[in-house]
Amino acid sequence: VKTGVLRAYGAVLRRRLGASMENRFAAVFTGLGITLLLQSSTATALMAASFAGRGLVGTGAALAVMLGADVGTSLVAQALSFDIHWLSPLMILIGVAIFMSGRATRFQDIGRLIVGLGLMLLALRQLTATAIPLRESATVQSLLEGLTGEPILAVVVAAGLTVLSASSLAIVLLVIALASQGAIGLELAFALVLGANLGGGLTPILATAGAEPRARRVPLGNFLFRLIGVVIALPLLEEVAPLLAQLEAAPARQIANLHTGFNLVLAIVFLPLIGPMAKLLGRIWPDRPEPEDAGRAR
Repeated sequence: VKTGVLRAYGAVLRRRLGASMENRFAAVFTGLGITLLLQSSTATALMAASFAGRGLVGTGAALAVMLGADVGTSLVAQALSFDIHWLSPLMILIGVAIFMSGRATRFQDIGRLIVGLGLMLLALRQLTATAIPLRESATVQSLLEGLTGEPILAVVVAAGLTVLSASSLAIVLLVIALASQGAIGLELAFALVLGANLGGGLTPILATAGAEPRARRVPLGNFLFRLIGVVIALPLLEEVAPLLAQLEAAPARQIANLHTGFNLVLAIVFLPLIGPMAKLLGRIWPDRPEPEDAGRAR
């Protein structure tokens, strides 16, 4: 999906991202929209960090993009939490037809995008089916029972799995599949989702480890937002769970709603605070000193 979108509209997305950075609210919605298209908040994070690293935008504007990107990836999970797997063969068929018949590269990329979406739905169906034998496995049951009642450990495990898979969306969908099959309870599922959010903030930090300080500030700031959110939300899960149950009865929908609600609250709370966060990040990672002119008289 990401490859198809970037090949077809990559230049347009980068121009749109750069143009939106002058207004923090526009930056949030642009980050959300780009992430919906790319199906990856990490890809959006790297684009925003690249702009910041080259000095094209400030840290605050790039952080606003990331707040929108986090909401965007949760909306993808929302869409995939519905039972729409039946669209998979249709989308694959249409995508292949467009790819094979398209003479222009743009049409081939659009076909590749549609095929990617169809394969994603197929993979989600297979993931749900895989959760059934996992539920019946004694080893897996022992591991999951060890996490039950240990929310902090569950957060750490989910964060680690997210870093290893380089996709918070994949881990959230796995949690949804396990909960839908009754392999885990909702309280454990909620803690795992918070951990996936935390791990999703670590991946861009690792990806920009050797970049300019201005580029490294963006993923670090986004991670700090998520870390603060997880620390506050984790003790409140017992109070939040009944509210989610009143909105939706299905476990998949409750988990998706928690995921979206968490990131939406982060965006609302931290958007006014991106200025102070940008200053803090500037102190943590100051700009590298400019090299002295070798030809200047000493």
